[in-house]
Order: sequence, then C-alpha cells, then structure tokens
Amino acid sequence: MQDESGKIRMKPRDPRRILHGNTVQRSGNLGSEQSKTNGTIASGTEAETKIKQSHVVPPPDISRQFTKNLKNIADLISVPQAVNVPPVSQTLPSQPVQMKAGRETKVEVSSPDDQRMGTCLMPEVSGVHSQNTWGDFEHLFEGFDDQQKAAIHRERARRIEEQKKMFAARKLCLVLDLDHTLLNSAKFNEVDPVHDEILRKKEEQDREKPQRHLFRFPYMGMWTKLRPGIWNFLEKASKLYELHLYTMGNKLYATEMAKVLDPKGILFAGRVISRGDDGDPFDGDERVPKSKDLEGVLGMESAVVIIDDSVRVWPHNKLNLIVVERYTYFPCSRRQFGLPGPSLLEIDHDERPEDGTLASSLAVIERIHQIFFSHPSLDDVDVRNILAAEQRKILSGCRIVFSRVFPVGEANPHLHPLWQTAEQFGAVCTNQIDEHVTHVVANSLGTDKVNWALSTGRFVVNPG
Repeated sequence: MQDESGKIRMKPRDPRRILHGNTVQRSGNLGSEQSKTNGTIASGTEAETKIKQSHVVPPPDISRQFTKNLKNIADLISVPQAVNVPPVSQTLPSQPVQMKAGRETKVEVSSPDDQRMGTCLMPEVSGVHSQNTWGDFEHLFEGFDDQQKAAIHRERARRIEEQKKMFAARKLCLVLDLDHTLLNSAKFNEVDPVHDEILRKKEEQDREKPQRHLFRFPYMGMWTKLRPGIWNFLEKASKLYELHLYTMGNKLYATEMAKVLDPKGILFAGRVISRGDDGDPFDGDERVPKSKDLEGVLGMESAVVIIDDSVRVWPHNKLNLIVVERYTYFPCSRRQFGLPGPSLLEIDHDERPEDGTLASSLAVIERIHQIFFSHPSLDDVDVRNILAAEQRKILSGCRIVFSRVFPVGEANPHLHPLWQTAEQFGAVCTNQIDEHVTHVVANSLGTDKVNWALSTGRFVVNPG
C-alpha cells in the first residue's frame, strides 16, 4: 500500500516488508494507474490527469525503518535455545525463484501493489520487472545474531501459515473499532441526573431481553449502549471473517466489552487489541493523537478489512478502511466531537437495526467476501482494490465543482480532503463549470457557480 507521499506502508510483521528495501520505481503510464487505485476516475479531463500524475512521488528507500522494525520483532519473539542459522545469503535464493502455487511457498518479488493489483479490477502492469533479490537485503541483517534471524524467519512462516488456514476456511480478517462504531460508552459523571434516571429504567427493561443493548457497569463507573443491529452483524460477519476487536481504550475496558459482545468467547476468540493507557478506559480516538496499525492482526494486509468511525487513526491503512457514521447515543459524546443537535438518548430514538449503519456495513463486507473468493487465484486478489471499486460506484457519473471551499487560486486543489474523498467515491472533480457538471459544492449561497447551478437545475450541496 502507498500513502499520499508514495511511501510503501505495511505492518511491521508483514513478511513482504523485506522485499521493499529498494522498491521498483514506477514510470510511463503508471501515474495514472496509481490514480485509479486511489479512486480517481479516468474520464476526467486531460489537464486534470496531468496534475495528478505530476504529484506521483517515487517511493523512497525504507530499509532503515524496516531494519528497526525487524529488530523490534526479533526482540519480542522469545527463542528458547540458540539456533545455528547460516547467513541470509545462503538460506535465501540470490535470484527470483519460480515457486509452485500456494501462499505457503510462494516468494513474492514485489508486493501486489507493484505488480498485480488484483486482476479482476486492475490490469497487470506490463514492462515492470523487479530485480530485487533476497541477496540484496543481506545488509539489513547486519547486527542480528542467529537467534534473531531464526525468530524473524519463524514469524514470517507463521503468518503465511495462518493466512493459508484462513483462506482454507474461506475467511478474511475483519478489524472492528469499538467505541462510536459498535457501541457508545459514557462515564457516570458525564450523565446528568435526569438522563441517569431514564437510563436506569431502560436498563431494567432491557435486562429481561435475550439480547441486551444497554449495560451499567458500577465497578467501572460507566454506561454502555450497543449499536442497534450489533447481534445480527456479529453473527453473520463471523461466518465470513475472523473478527478482531480493536480499541484505543485500556485492557480492562477492552476485556469487558469483549465479554459483552462475545460472552462465550467464540466470535473474537481472544483477538482483542487494546492500545490505550491505563488511566482512561475509553477509546482515545479524538482526545489523544494516537494511531492504529495491523501489527497484531494475522495475515497480509491484502486480506484485511477495517470498520471504524475515524479515518485519521488509520494513516497507513486507509485503503482497507470502511468509514462509518459515529454512534453517539449519549449527549456527552456529541459534545465531545462538537456535534450540534440532540443525542439519540435525548430524542428517545435510535438507529433502525434493519437498515442502520451496521446493516449497511454488513452488506458491504458480504460483497467484498463474495468478490474475493470468486477470484481464481487468491494470491492475486486484494481487498483494497475490491473496496475501492465498490466505493467508486457510489458517485459514479457525478462531476463536481467547488465554490469557496478552498481559497481562490489554490495551487493544489486536488489535495483538499473533500476533493480526494469525492474522487475516492467515483466522482470527477474540476475547477470550472461546464455543461457536464452535475453538482456544485459550496460553503455559501450567492456565488456565481451556485447561481449558475440553480438556474440550470444542477444540485447545490454543502460540504457537510
């Protein structure tokens, strides 16, 4: 995967990292392929395409960062006894090797991002051949002892074996954010007495139901409300995906929420990741500038789907991410995010389980799973391409012009988040109005572009 700067991003334990010390430099028409991968529609004007191509930055060498990550992995993995391992140049082929099909034996010379972006969605890039070999990376292992080298190789083999088992069961990985995605929690001191009394009555009634949605935890001083549709979502998703629970809250909070969502320990089976400090039990999404990664998730990033209410906390895995609307049941949660208007508790009205956020998300991940396993070669398909293709359908056919969204004369309007989001979902963005424009996105009424849109029957929408 590449971020906006063109830098290859992989989780620290991804064995493909070792193959990216001297990443292939793209050339020719590859800039347009990069744009397509990020959701750019090829039907844009020639001038717009040139602008996008001019900002494709060749990926830098990441060998130094990679070496640091390798050292971290080696330190974390305990080696019971010394293992005599020959030098890397002797244990690994010095030239690219043709291996039999099968993820457990296949050696990829470059990642799917550099060679084949999933043949069902992207054409194979011709004329690009990596000359990288395992021998090229021998210098990265300088300073490692035999035990550390052995640990790194075992970790690589373990991850490939886990992915093999997952595919044999026809499953992918699904990483689920906790707070504001699957549920909403509030501390007792954040709930006023009037709402506390209402919650107590609701909790008493809810306690009699076979599948509860409202919980009071005196020992944590906290209320928790599950998002409508959660039980149906988890049941059906678990048949297609290995579920991982991910929270920026502390371990106690993560453990208790896992018990609520999976009392029998079957759905998550211990796959719970917590990253918060011990002082705050809640998801630190917007209050602490932390980020999430896929280090604790088994398998390759090409087989991982993420559902979260925040894109900001996944800086290196945006292409794996399905962003959902925040679930803010409690008034304090709306205040926390600066959202105007009453909360769901205040209006005594919740999302509809049959067509709410989780129901919509379930339909998307079911579609991704169907497309992935209909591919003849699972080694050549990538969930990131499937998700990108599905997203492009949403605004397909829309041509958008912006009015007073960014400063007049902005040199790089295509770098604005709204411009990039629109393209990600299939729209074509432009600076000038023409007969093909379908929508004007404006911060205020009365501009020339807005008046033109209203007079010609085009849609005028607010950036929100």
